[in-house]
Amino acid sequence: MEKIAGVRLSTAAELIYCSPGEIDLKIGDYVIISTNRGEHVGRVVLTPDQVMTGTTSGPIRVIERLATEDDISRDHRAKDKAKEEIVHTQAYAARINSKIRVASLHYDLAGNYLDIKYTAPDQQHRRENDLLKILSQNYSESINLSKIGDRDRAKETGGFGVCGRELCCSSWMTTFPTISIKLAKDQGLAPNPSKISGVCGRLLCCLTFEVDAYREIAGTLPKVGKTISTPAGKAKVLSINYLSETVRLLFKDTGETIQISAEELRAQMGTTVRPVELDSKVEAAVRREDEERQKNLLAVLTPVDTPPEKEADPNPKRLDKSKRDRSKNKSRQGASSNKSSSNQIARRRPAGTKAETTSSEEKSSPQSKNRRRGKRGGRRRNPENQSPRTD
Repeated sequence: MEKIAGVRLSTAAELIYCSPGEIDLKIGDYVIISTNRGEHVGRVVLTPDQVMTGTTSGPIRVIERLATEDDISRDHRAKDKAKEEIVHTQAYAARINSKIRVASLHYDLAGNYLDIKYTAPDQQHRRENDLLKILSQNYSESINLSKIGDRDRAKETGGFGVCGRELCCSSWMTTFPTISIKLAKDQGLAPNPSKISGVCGRLLCCLTFEVDAYREIAGTLPKVGKTISTPAGKAKVLSINYLSETVRLLFKDTGETIQISAEELRAQMGTTVRPVELDSKVEAAVRREDEERQKNLLAVLTPVDTPPEKEADPNPKRLDKSKRDRSKNKSRQGASSNKSSSNQIARRRPAGTKAETTSSEEKSSPQSKNRRRGKRGGRRRNPENQSPRTD
């Protein structure tokens, strides 16, 4: 299996995969790389045992040898020459178009090849041949022109950012992240181009570094401009300070503005502090439903433990009722037996005798009345046994 090492031509340049052959490499070694545009001095950043097979991309270059002190000094002289010539190259490009900006010049180790990178407006791409023609008249080296973007120009030029430190793109970043204005809004920054743009005129690359931490803090807090419901009344979220993790609230009833820590507000969210939309759309409907249910509710049955001595009788009320019914039946039966006994005594009296007194019960009872009517009316005659009347 072929050994592959990772080499960079400058501090934050693109990683170049090279074949070291039989050379024993260590991290930090300076080597000479052979390309189709001459020889260049590079620095080893990945040894062969750190590169996984199948993860390489791009063409595989060849490491000719380890760089000597003479090679390194020649490389320094070539870089110093490029810094001097960039001023003259910019003057030549201004003759074609004043908006063309030369980003960098690179000489090979022998000084036979010159690579020039520049930026220009989109409508000026047709003037590249004119630029190449005027540069060829002033330089004897083989010139290669390549157009780059504003960020690549800042990377090649270098400098210091608004933070006072060296530009990230020229010090350690090898690729440019995708940046949008939404990243600035998520961090509470005003969409002012002069404050969120770098020296390249594009959005700051550092907007992507801490956006996850800002989103984590804001994910558990109400958004700016939203109204929340608190025990002290409704309040509007004025601002969120992500660095100090504090929230400013404006109470609509009193007009008072307070500042509360994000941790304290986060702990109360969902209990005593909640969005107004949640209270009006969700909880209000639940409260109305509970109120209607309470209005229509007649009684609430509460389960009660049955005493041990009454566990055998599942319905004690029914037992008491049955006892009362039995006592009533007994009283009725006793009364009827007294009546029947008195009637029997009356029937046993000799014929022709009448009872001197009658009980009040017999006078008032409907049975005795019916019986007397029956005696007055006499017995109903059978029509078959009835003898015909003779007038």
